[in-house]
Amino acid sequence: MESVIIIRSLVPGGAAQLDGRLVPGDRLVFVNNVRLENASLDEAVQALKGAPRGRVLLGVAKPLPLPDIGDVSTAADHFLIVSHFS
Repeated sequence: MESVIIIRSLVPGGAAQLDGRLVPGDRLVFVNNVRLENASLDEAVQALKGAPRGRVLLGVAKPLPLPDIGDVSTAADHFLIVSHFS
């Protein structure tokens, strides 16, 4: 079974919220060298909490807007945005 980790909320006043690039609805793909495809929520939380202080590299997939009715493309992920937070 495939699972994905979707950001539901950010810590008010936390580094991610202050940075502004990570928003609810984004899909978390990796934290530093820990890939999160098929990870449980507990595993994702541990990857975030276990990241060393300082710069953290996050892989984030942004949701695509819904296609126009005449557009036959799928809503699959087409890109990966990599952000880092200090």
